[in-house]
Amino acid sequence: MKLSLTVEADAINVLALNMGRIAVDIDGIELTDLINVVCDNGYSLRIADTPGKLIVEDPLLPVTRLNGIQCNTGHITSEDNAILDQISLQRHDGGNNDWILYTGYGFILRLNARLHPVLELKRIGLSKDSRRLVTTLIQRYGIDILHLDAAGDLLPGFATFDW
Repeated sequence: MKLSLTVEADAINVLALNMGRIAVDIDGIELTDLINVVCDNGYSLRIADTPGKLIVEDPLLPVTRLNGIQCNTGHITSEDNAILDQISLQRHDGGNNDWILYTGYGFILRLNARLHPVLELKRIGLSKDSRRLVTTLIQRYGIDILHLDAAGDLLPGFATFDW
């Protein structure tokens, strides 16, 4: 959720939480004004029953959103790159080109388009390090899409290849 809000407050305290979440404590503004701005942006904001727990409701169902990560193609080997390139050139014949897409600078892997995407990547010959990257990102962040891009950032803790 992106929310733009201009407030005049006596004090604002922001606390970083896990998974990119923040807790904001604002003194000196009317709570109804804050709730109205959030509601004007298509969300519902309710005050939690217990202190410290804020409930924000999103009108979109979770199944309508896709979770993805972009990272550098340096996380795959040159052989992996060649395999993904070959697959993305295939015509629609029920093969893999419907979930592995070439972008011009890398690839988009639609992991949610396959029941067992890591096993499919193994079947087509992707390296163990590349499969480990996909497995870890799926388990840790629940991604549906992986965008491997030459201009993407290198993720810490994963193997990199200089090709």
